[in-house]
Amino acid sequence: MKYRYFLFDLDNTLWDFDANAKECIAVLIKRHNLTQFLPDPDAFYKTYKTNNQKLWAMYEAGEITQQKLRDVRFAISLREAGVPDPDQWGPVFGEQYLELMPSMTRLMPNALSVLEYLSEKGCEMALITNGFKQVQYDKIRNSGLDTFFKNRVFISEEVGYHKPHPKMFTAAITSINGKKKETLMVGDNFETDIEGAQVFGIDQYYYNPAEKPCDGSPTYTGKDLRDLMDLV
Repeated sequence: MKYRYFLFDLDNTLWDFDANAKECIAVLIKRHNLTQFLPDPDAFYKTYKTNNQKLWAMYEAGEITQQKLRDVRFAISLREAGVPDPDQWGPVFGEQYLELMPSMTRLMPNALSVLEYLSEKGCEMALITNGFKQVQYDKIRNSGLDTFFKNRVFISEEVGYHKPHPKMFTAAITSINGKKKETLMVGDNFETDIEGAQVFGIDQYYYNPAEKPCDGSPTYTGKDLRDLMDLV
């Protein structure tokens, strides 16, 4: 199957969320002289990531507010790590994390060359991502991804729906005048990206560099974005 239209997820598909977040957290730990309590930033990131994913699920379900998510995801993680006064440090880390993260620019392997290739081939592309509007836009711009997507960026906070809601996919595919049978969704999250695209009725490329098991059958799966070059 050959495709002319591509919908891309952002975090951990094009923009290396994990690497950038680890670097960001290491900077914050050092900035606030908390290395005695958090000597291993990577280990703390694992704790934070687990808590953040749980809280994001609650936020997307409407169970907590955006501000609550921002404030408590670090407070909970700092408390678990044994940092004194976690409720004081939580909002500080939360605010400064959102300020610093968009300045990080590391992309996933081969992301840039693949986007350049698809663009040269005349493919139409849109970006579809869950997240905070300003943070996502800043990440896209600072890392140079805006060159490939221009005004075709769809962020859950702005659209009013989270992936895997079909309206996120509808907004994105409409912006590029895509035909479903010629459109491919590319993402690393099986539930939001792949299952969402399956329900919407378009093919999927499950980007899975860690080779995580999944309960389902994506159209394609692989651990190298360069696979997409063979699908044009």
